[in-house]
Amino acid sequence: MTTPTATAEARAPDAAAVLTALDTAPAVIRDLDGTIRFWSTGAERLYGWSRDEAVGRRSHDLLATRLPQLLEIVQATLLANGEWHGELWQETRDGRALVVASHWTLQRGADGQPSHVIEITHDIGLQQPEIAAMRRLAAIVESSDDAIIGKDLNGIVTHWNPAAEAMFGYRAEEIVGRPIVVLFPPDRVAEEATLLERIRRGEKVAHCETVRQRKDGSTFPASLTLSPIRDDSGAIVGASKILRDLSERQERERRLREAQSELFHVQRLTELGQLVSALVHEVNQPLAAIGNYAGAGKRLLTAGNAGATQTALQKITEQTERAHQIIQRLRNFVKKSDSAHRPENLPAMIRDAVALATVSLKKEQVAIETRLDVGAAVVTADRVQIQQVLFNLLRNAMEAMEQSARREIVIATTVCDTGMVEVAVADTGPGLAPEVRANLFRAFVTTKDSGMGVGLSICRSIIEAHGGRLWAEDDPDGGTVFRFTLPRVPAAGVVSPM
Repeated sequence: MTTPTATAEARAPDAAAVLTALDTAPAVIRDLDGTIRFWSTGAERLYGWSRDEAVGRRSHDLLATRLPQLLEIVQATLLANGEWHGELWQETRDGRALVVASHWTLQRGADGQPSHVIEITHDIGLQQPEIAAMRRLAAIVESSDDAIIGKDLNGIVTHWNPAAEAMFGYRAEEIVGRPIVVLFPPDRVAEEATLLERIRRGEKVAHCETVRQRKDGSTFPASLTLSPIRDDSGAIVGASKILRDLSERQERERRLREAQSELFHVQRLTELGQLVSALVHEVNQPLAAIGNYAGAGKRLLTAGNAGATQTALQKITEQTERAHQIIQRLRNFVKKSDSAHRPENLPAMIRDAVALATVSLKKEQVAIETRLDVGAAVVTADRVQIQQVLFNLLRNAMEAMEQSARREIVIATTVCDTGMVEVAVADTGPGLAPEVRANLFRAFVTTKDSGMGVGLSICRSIIEAHGGRLWAEDDPDGGTVFRFTLPRVPAAGVVSPM
């Protein structure tokens, strides 16, 4: 009869059998610092290193091990749970790449303190092309000029490439394991909860412009792209983040805006030369009238006719205001100012542009009609720049009709289906020749004997900077129609003072 003790002993694992099984598998017993204490026959077959060559070496150095996370994070998991398992990228003695599934078990001494780790692996058979592709991808990440950052679903940083270090000033060991919100300015911290929620839903965040903070506390504009990271089962386990510093781009855009503003200003000054003689004539008219009324008033005052004197003085005031308006329009046209887009009264801008353009012609030579949609009264615009566009189009229309028997201009505004406002300037000239149309908006191309040839090119740049477009069409009734669009402000929008 078999005793219970004998049965228990029979069922107890044989130490020699355990060691034999362990020796057959690719197994390593190592210290917590990675120093190898036992190297199995199975490990010799898998990696090519003999036991004598391996024992005493650090396993991660010997096998060129790359982990899916930082070693510090893996070690923390091992100490907390007593085990860790995952995939490792390693190399054999002859340089052959391996991807292995590895299971680590923490062993403790009699005092309960961690003493060593048993690591058992097996080759999961990833093919060489796949390994090469993974290596290329890793090289791209490490050499990228953009910051590439990994984080888990709690917002803890898990990966940090060299570009991130250069961009933010934190070394990998300083930032990995910390909340990613240390990179956020205080007023942007709330963004993280929204971003993580979108990642949990499997969404990708593409080219979101935001602001981030460096280690020294300085901030910079950044473009952010965020994508979910999934494990082999398809579950979302984290996010990869690509950040691009926009400081240089925004500085280039600022310099470009300054250059455009300078060109617009130079063009207005050039156009001023074409207005001077006509303006002198226009200003001389109220000045001559002021002189006449002043002389008449003096005579009437001497004659004791107080009522007529009062009338003469009123006429002097009216003519003075007329001269002031002419000069003010000119000053507004040529002044240099930064582009400022705000709600503006479109009919008022059209009225002022017409007044300025007709200064250069006798009013009876051209008939100007306006057909303005009341729903298109307010637009988002830079007042001076849009007046410059209108002035150019009106002047071109007037010049195009110099040889026409009928000289009429119609300025019309309508609200488009897109919510934009369209402004049309139609003339009764001969229309555009094909060779002129082909180069209509090219800079430094002109059919005039004098001029810079940049008027319509600048007009198109101005309109496009406003989010609209400028184009030309043949009018079915003869002549040409120039059209441009501007963003419409609904009726509730605030209109700047006229």
